[in-house]
Amino acid sequence: MTTRIKFIHCADLHLDSPFQGLTTKEPSLADRFKHATNDAFVKIIDLCLSEKVDFLTIAGDTFDGADRSLHAQILLRDQLERLYKAGIPVIIAAGNHDPLCDWLTEIKYPENVHLLGSDKVDKVTIEKNGKVITTIFGISYSVREVTENLSLKFLAEAKDTVSIGMLHANVGSKKEHAVYSPCTINDLKAANMDIWLLGHIHTPEVLCDNPLILYPGNIQGRHINEDGPRGCYIIKIDSSRKISYEFKSVQNILWKQEEINVKNILTSIELTDLLSDKCEEGLSKLINDEKGIVIRWKLTGSSPLYHELTMTDKVVETKEILVERFFNQTPFVFPESIRLSIKPERKREDYLNQENFIGDFLRLAGKVKNDDQMKTALLEILNQPLSNRTIRKYLEEVDETELLDILENSVNLGLNLLSGGK
Repeated sequence: MTTRIKFIHCADLHLDSPFQGLTTKEPSLADRFKHATNDAFVKIIDLCLSEKVDFLTIAGDTFDGADRSLHAQILLRDQLERLYKAGIPVIIAAGNHDPLCDWLTEIKYPENVHLLGSDKVDKVTIEKNGKVITTIFGISYSVREVTENLSLKFLAEAKDTVSIGMLHANVGSKKEHAVYSPCTINDLKAANMDIWLLGHIHTPEVLCDNPLILYPGNIQGRHINEDGPRGCYIIKIDSSRKISYEFKSVQNILWKQEEINVKNILTSIELTDLLSDKCEEGLSKLINDEKGIVIRWKLTGSSPLYHELTMTDKVVETKEILVERFFNQTPFVFPESIRLSIKPERKREDYLNQENFIGDFLRLAGKVKNDDQMKTALLEILNQPLSNRTIRKYLEEVDETELLDILENSVNLGLNLLSGGK
């Protein structure tokens, strides 16, 4: 079937936003990351032009906050001007980071830009060859914190054209994101849309195929927990109204997390060579003019290197060698950290049932891991410093998974020391 409609959907641009934490701890990264988010947006505009799309949608958080730089505002205007010259409309919804009250600016955007209102659901019709091909229903946030279920305001009655809903919302009230405009998939289905274009959740995700409901994620990961490809969706609708979609990555810097079992690594030199090979492999797979990779490795397995890696500076030395080898090149690799989740070669079960101090230690550790009250108390202690706003800039909150990792590593270290590990 012939493609009747083709458009690109993106969200959570967070133009000019800082990279959280890492550039503070590693100032040498600041210049590398300075324009990464903005450059990713330019790639989306390039893609719109090369694909000759019918329109572009942006579902909230175009900016990172009210204190937006002049550079970011001019960048947005100039890039949208490129689409204006190509006759490509742009529909923008304001989200929690850029509510409508913050869009008052001396920057004048081109006439192809439709900034959705917040009083009611706006309707924008898109024409092609003199005919309406789709109607876009959308609403902006008027203020930062919107706890109302805005999806209940949507309803597509006429189905003569493709109906598209556009909303910045937390579908399913995902705990890792603020619960703004909370709603359910059934709420969205009740609105009778053919497609829902969402924003707010930073990980790309297709929630439903009928109707199509998707999050494009943000366009550039800004910290290690925003790892993996980031970008936008190209969505096509053919003459029989069949919908297809394809994710396109546009990030300039790729964040990665990788687990490596090191049970067969016998020396720290072998470990350094292994991680060096991983860097080379990552560089060989870069695409789309990506500038580099920031990677966190988690070493696992029962390792003969346990004592050496946990009790000496070998891990620090390894990271320094890799930074020296791979960071001062283009494209680059920066090892964010090398984290240890390895175990001594001795089996814990050999000591667990012994009536001695080591056995008591292991049994108590097991009790802590299975006691919700004790885990809650430990989390409160570990996260207490985060009540200080300054400290919160440099540390992330410890969750239960990370607590269990800390406990596991503590048990391994304790077992190694108590059993006379060398």
